[in-house]
Amino acid sequence: MNNNKYKFLAAVAFMFLLPFLILSRHFIIGNKELEKKDALAYMELRTRIVANIAADLLKLNYDVSKFSSAEGFINASMEVRKKKLESRIKENPSIYSEFSVLDVSGKEVLKTGSAVSKDLKDYSKSELFKTAVSERSLYGAVEYGEYTPPVLVLVAPLTNGRGDKAKGFLLARMSLAYIGEIVRVMGRNSPGNMGFVDAGGQLISDSLGHSIISPGIKAPDEVLRAVGAAITEGLDDFKNEVSLKGRPYLVSVANISGTRWWVFEVVDATRPLNYTAAFWAKRVIIIGILLILIFSFISYKLAQRWLVSGRSNLDAKQSGNLDA
Repeated sequence: MNNNKYKFLAAVAFMFLLPFLILSRHFIIGNKELEKKDALAYMELRTRIVANIAADLLKLNYDVSKFSSAEGFINASMEVRKKKLESRIKENPSIYSEFSVLDVSGKEVLKTGSAVSKDLKDYSKSELFKTAVSERSLYGAVEYGEYTPPVLVLVAPLTNGRGDKAKGFLLARMSLAYIGEIVRVMGRNSPGNMGFVDAGGQLISDSLGHSIISPGIKAPDEVLRAVGAAITEGLDDFKNEVSLKGRPYLVSVANISGTRWWVFEVVDATRPLNYTAAFWAKRVIIIGILLILIFSFISYKLAQRWLVSGRSNLDAKQSGNLDA
């Protein structure tokens, strides 16, 4: 009798559990896809916000064209230029570290700032200076120090932008620690890593601190793929699931307006993207399994009461009629 009891319970539970588990599997897969979709949309919003903030800060604090195109600076004496540049450094010493005025050949004729030395440098052979000359516009690059935050080096022609020949060049060195603080603050709530990548694919700053541990390190391959796809398609922002070595990643990138820098956020898609939703989905399935097991036991009790006892009563009545 006991064996039949367990067989009955197992049979009923199996009949209901099989379709329930099949549907649950589809439910879990669908829930994960919704999580990915929602996560990518949220990541896209975050990277766009950070890119806009960074673009505004670059225009506000890192735009040296205010000097290089100002008539009062272009036509000023070296002494006046020096005072203006020193005043600029005093206004925000956490960003501005050094200014230099170069002649048309690329040689320093004036230097001011914290790293001032008596020796004047010659930038005529540097790619930074050559590009600024060939493009006749402001051009910059990021320098990475071993023990200091990345530095943005800009070279701008001293011209009013009306087609006049440049009367020299302004070189500026500016710390990017202030810009890097944005991703460290915004990245605190990221389930992955958020950061800035320069035109050469190097990490300027990131929320996990990889750029601090290894200055000048390349951005993750999944980020570089997303940036490459955005550039190829001519997009200012791009989001997608990227598979690398069989491991899926969610990546969102956004271009910082006026630069070739990109903001990125990357998340390992194998981990729960929404712990609340994942927990809720698992709880629903576990509750469903428990209910099936409970109702299997209830079904056994009802069958025992209605079918077995009913059969016994019927047999008893038939036996009484035969005796009569």
